[in-house]
Amino acid sequence: MKSWRQFWWRKPTVLAFIDLIQDLDVLLPLLIASKTREDLCFKVCVTDWVIEHSPRVKNILESLKIDYFIVVRRAVKMGLQPSLKGIKAMITAAETTAGPHVCAHNLTKRCDREGILTYTLQHGFENIGLTYFDEIHSAESIHFAAQKILIWGDLNTLSPQVLPETKSRCIPVGCFKEISLVTSGVKIPGQRDDEAIWQNLAVKRDYLVAIFENLHWHRYSDEYRSRFLADLEKTANLFPDITFLIKPHHAGQWLTDRYQGQIPNPENLIIADPKNPRWEGFTAPAIIHVADGAITTPSTVALDAAQSNCPVAAIAYGLELPNYEPLSIINSLEDWIAFINSLQTPETRLILQKQASDFICQNIVPGDAVERVLRIISTDIHTKP
Repeated sequence: MKSWRQFWWRKPTVLAFIDLIQDLDVLLPLLIASKTREDLCFKVCVTDWVIEHSPRVKNILESLKIDYFIVVRRAVKMGLQPSLKGIKAMITAAETTAGPHVCAHNLTKRCDREGILTYTLQHGFENIGLTYFDEIHSAESIHFAAQKILIWGDLNTLSPQVLPETKSRCIPVGCFKEISLVTSGVKIPGQRDDEAIWQNLAVKRDYLVAIFENLHWHRYSDEYRSRFLADLEKTANLFPDITFLIKPHHAGQWLTDRYQGQIPNPENLIIADPKNPRWEGFTAPAIIHVADGAITTPSTVALDAAQSNCPVAAIAYGLELPNYEPLSIINSLEDWIAFINSLQTPETRLILQKQASDFICQNIVPGDAVERVLRIISTDIHTKP
């Protein structure tokens, strides 16, 4: 028989806010783990913009039986939605004063005013305001509204430029990003033709190498971009028995949307255009899961690959990338060739995997990050005056 308290007690409600396509990949492990907890109940709020632009988000939430409700993005920015009645805490995947994060930022400020606990998560290895700054995203221009910022590594992994007011709110918890069980079963054939890609008759090649572009393409010079495409094309031509799959960033889409020049066209090169409904559901971690190796512009993909024990190289072309050591760094066509060759022998492949393991140790707090995040939120709620 239930006690009086058990009968009337309700689990505290945490609002999880999804406004960008990539937000789901950061929050999903928390949403899944929370379903079996007795101390927290998550309420998932998704903007109409995400539903319109990413069927994957809707499909994953529904396939995992995660209840959610839709709000109008403009109304969130104006402070009209969602209702905060009964909400004890609110968590976002990406929240800063930067333009793409303004919706989450405005909602966080609203929650702060209402006395609701607020949290945001480190959402990338190069996270503006935390580990990454440039001429557009300067230290002085990037601020957070969340009361606590939950980060992947120790405080020493933050940029030296990080503001004291930001650093004081950072709590190391580890990396909670995981390959979604919903999207990990990707099968990439070896034929370039768009229709043949989806047929069983596609040509089988020996290896799959995934090539990734990141979100912040404004940081790269025209020379960097032209060398990237030229060396990719030459490498693909030099290794005709290897499939090269280019994965543009879901939000940036530089190669498939912004670039106006000639796109590399070898027979063994596939471009996973996120605007194509057939490719929209293919996340970077899901592709890495089936790849033999990964080459990426500086981005979170390097960490995703390392966590999947997938050999990975970062493209520098003269950029200083100390945070990516001891991974392989690409500065020339010869570096592309050397990395591809290293993927194909057991001894050199083990060396690349050891580099990936060391990279993780340098940048990620070990342990169960999901449990740490949920425990922090639960403790804060239950100890709040």
